[in-house]
Amino acid sequence: MKLLTPTQPAELPAEALLARLRCRRAALDLSATHATVAAAEAFSWVYQRLNRRLRRRLEPFFDLLAMRSLVLTLRYTLAGEAPPTAVVRSTLLAEAWQDLVTEPGETETKVARLEAALAPDYSFAVGLARTYRSQGPGGVEQQLADGILQHGLTRAGNEILKITLRYLIDMRNCLMIGKLWHWQVSQVPPLIAGGTIATASLQRIWAARDSDRLTRIVVKLAREPVASSKPVAMEQCLLNGLTRLMRHAGRDPLGMGVIIEYLWRIQLAEHNQVLRQALTVERSELLEEVLLI
Repeated sequence: MKLLTPTQPAELPAEALLARLRCRRAALDLSATHATVAAAEAFSWVYQRLNRRLRRRLEPFFDLLAMRSLVLTLRYTLAGEAPPTAVVRSTLLAEAWQDLVTEPGETETKVARLEAALAPDYSFAVGLARTYRSQGPGGVEQQLADGILQHGLTRAGNEILKITLRYLIDMRNCLMIGKLWHWQVSQVPPLIAGGTIATASLQRIWAARDSDRLTRIVVKLAREPVASSKPVAMEQCLLNGLTRLMRHAGRDPLGMGVIIEYLWRIQLAEHNQVLRQALTVERSELLEEVLLI
């Protein structure tokens, strides 16, 4: 069963959609103090206006967004909590998935049903129930999040989408090493292939605990200095690098990068909105450190 809500593709010409997105993109202000962003609605707005050709080419990216909603819903339900309304009402993720994950039942049975529903279309889900028994909910999340990245990369037909997914894989691998060092975990990091940095090279960095070399890789990927070797600083740096990559891709007014950059900017605006709501007035000096611009 496919992740995305089944709807008929639009008949809107690509040029018309790109023109509308350029206008909407120009109206976004990531630094606005009182910005109001409904990311799920914005993603759905774009998805429903894609014609058949664009939808086929961008499906790996929308699958990634839908899987994020599925993983978040799963995280809450496996913990015995009700997911936030904004997560449950994701209009990209097919309603059948939301029903499957949130319906009552034993946790292991729920994961087994999820595996059975995903595996025919997403082979990386095979063994999900076994992962739950050996690694718990965290292992399930990791298998789904890692799997959708590699699944998307193998199906990406345009260069900007491939570049984006490779960057996300590199980012994921670097942060995995940094976080395991920070947590003083001795297990070998479960790195995934497909990025621009070979996993064998990253494994050698891990084995040697060469934090300087890891920092140099992060700086090269993000094309900006990193404040420290702490995971939060590395993540900030890499996210800024992804934003820079998206801006470059979106410069072609008739290219696919316009769509991908717009969707990324929506995610940034939502992220910043959540942070502003969480930070108190006394902590306003932290804004420049954590906001993604």
